[in-house]
Amino acid sequence: MPTSHQAIEIASSSSSTVTTAADDPDEYTSLLGGSPTTCSKSSPYLEMSTTTNKPNYNSGSRWKEILNNQLVSLLPSIILGLIIWFGITPSPELSITAIHLLAVFSSCIFALITTKAEISMLVLTGLAILALTQSFECVDHATGKSIECRLCGENDPSTGDIFECKGSKEAFQHSLEGFSSSVVWLIFAAFHLGKAVEVTGLGRRLSLLMIKVFGKRILGLAYAIVLSELLLGPFVPSNTARGGGIVLPVVSSIATTLGSTPSNNPQVGAFLMLVGSHSNLISASMYLTGMAPNPIVLNKAMTLFPDIDFGFVKWFIGGVVPGLFCAICLPLILHWACGLKSKSGEDKVTSDSIIKHAQTELNQMGKMSTREWQLCIVLVMCLCMWISAGYTDLDATLVALIGVVALLQMGTITWKDISSNTNAWSTLVWLGGFVTIAQQLSEAGASKYLGNKISSAIDDLGLPPVPALAVAYFLTTFMFSSLSAHTVAFVGTFLDAGSALGANPLILTLLISYFGALGGCMTNFSTGMAAMYYAPGYVPRTKWFTIGFQLALFYITVYLTLGMGWWKLLGWH
Repeated sequence: MPTSHQAIEIASSSSSTVTTAADDPDEYTSLLGGSPTTCSKSSPYLEMSTTTNKPNYNSGSRWKEILNNQLVSLLPSIILGLIIWFGITPSPELSITAIHLLAVFSSCIFALITTKAEISMLVLTGLAILALTQSFECVDHATGKSIECRLCGENDPSTGDIFECKGSKEAFQHSLEGFSSSVVWLIFAAFHLGKAVEVTGLGRRLSLLMIKVFGKRILGLAYAIVLSELLLGPFVPSNTARGGGIVLPVVSSIATTLGSTPSNNPQVGAFLMLVGSHSNLISASMYLTGMAPNPIVLNKAMTLFPDIDFGFVKWFIGGVVPGLFCAICLPLILHWACGLKSKSGEDKVTSDSIIKHAQTELNQMGKMSTREWQLCIVLVMCLCMWISAGYTDLDATLVALIGVVALLQMGTITWKDISSNTNAWSTLVWLGGFVTIAQQLSEAGASKYLGNKISSAIDDLGLPPVPALAVAYFLTTFMFSSLSAHTVAFVGTFLDAGSALGANPLILTLLISYFGALGGCMTNFSTGMAAMYYAPGYVPRTKWFTIGFQLALFYITVYLTLGMGWWKLLGWH
């Protein structure tokens, strides 16, 4: 299935008259209908005018081709990267390597927002530049200390000893580190579990059942998705496994069953995909066990503030009211943001005839096949192992890979299904690259540097420390392709800053706990789950970012008003 960006490229290559930068294929279709070439065939006067002004038309076409050239569209991003690369002066807090990493990262993010360039191409280009310039953190084999790869083979100014490492070789090795991340492979395996749900027909069967039960209105389907996430949240500690491996395949099947594809009636599919992605983040925020990095926040907070008595129960009690409010409002907000009509009777996506059609389709499918039963057994097995991971110490990624291997061995899916799953392979490439850059930003001190600058600015401006630090923590999630990496990099810095600024320790811990997951709403790369919901191509990149920032404002407002009020009622501040 082509993504929305691939559809755009096809549309763009079919006519030189497309001048818009929109990501919506339908916009390209409407513009193609109004091309000068089409008009010239229907009117002799227009044909005469076109012939008379032929030189100007050709000149305009060439100019449009230049503007639509990928390299030209990337120029603003390249300029931004060069300004950071050469314009920022190194300091003891910000090394040359950290500056280079910030330059490449910022350039990639800006290109993602402003161009149609393939994300995998951008990431691989960035990794190649960083490896070529040795802009990674290496390890001195003599002392075990972290140093900039560009300094390998040079003398240590403090001791006079030579740094024992091979800069060029080890820099390239570091550029591939993200591809060995268990999170990246969990996403990769979850994609194939989703593929199994598709090829066996189980996803279609479940989607038809959901349409039959909840399908009188699209909002009914949306709330069914939200409820599924809230029920699974406390039991599946990996939000990627929960969203990408369990809920997404069903959501995708529902969209397809309703006749929505990235190129045909994408609004319904986009709405359901966004509901699935953002409800996953809400469920991840509400439970201590809702997301892998949540316990990291707890450990840091208990180390700094041992008297706050913060655990599973208090985490849930503190988040239940603002979290449920966000969950209830989410489908309504996204329904409006996706442009679905809300007038009386117009928001119905099904009627009695459609529900009867769903029943007819179920009757035609007959009883569950052997492959469907095999898949059910494997998914239940994975679910049980994910839930019991606290006792078995089995990594969530290993569980997912065991599931994929079991399906291959039973013949439920074939290796051809694996190799042809292009979304899985593409995501493996670009997310692995982003994880590498995020890890290096942390190791080079760039993330800590930015966190310290933010804390100092809050102090200098005289802002209230709790909301200011919480909002800053939320917004810095935009820099990361892993919520775990963001938590590891910043939670200690921000809690330390709050302690120094005299912030209420429990309230600051609560906000940072919930915002650690909710901050992932802003981008399609903040977590593997978001990348998986984005991959089918229902939601254009710019729309994903726009809706993400709208929800960010909504979440921040809710937790700083309703949340703070709830905690005051509980006597926590």
